[in-house]
Amino acid sequence: MNKQLELAKQLAKSLAECEEFLEYQKAKQILEEHEAARIMLDDFRKKQWEFEKKKIDGAQDLKAAEEELQKLAGIIGVNPYVRNYLTAEFRFSQLLMEIQRIISEAVGIALPKDAENKNG
Repeated sequence: MNKQLELAKQLAKSLAECEEFLEYQKAKQILEEHEAARIMLDDFRKKQWEFEKKKIDGAQDLKAAEEELQKLAGIIGVNPYVRNYLTAEFRFSQLLMEIQRIISEAVGIALPKDAENKNG
């Protein structure tokens, strides 16, 4: 096995043991134990996906859909299981994006400006 693949496996093992991932896994397990919270999050994500698809497809009047999403986000944000899960997911995603940025810079691949501004 070449050195890069071995290092990638070491990175993967390290990520699987890091605090951010362990918190994410714990929050995910707790969310799964609370069916109503999981369904609420699944419904929100489905509506979020549909909204993004409409935007990509060039739909014009998205104000009502956007307001509905904001209302739903407020509702799910009150649920402690969903809120803890989303917070843990965000923290782990931030770590993964930072790793991507570091690797991209090291090999000379420029990330989109938005990604750089959010992470660096």
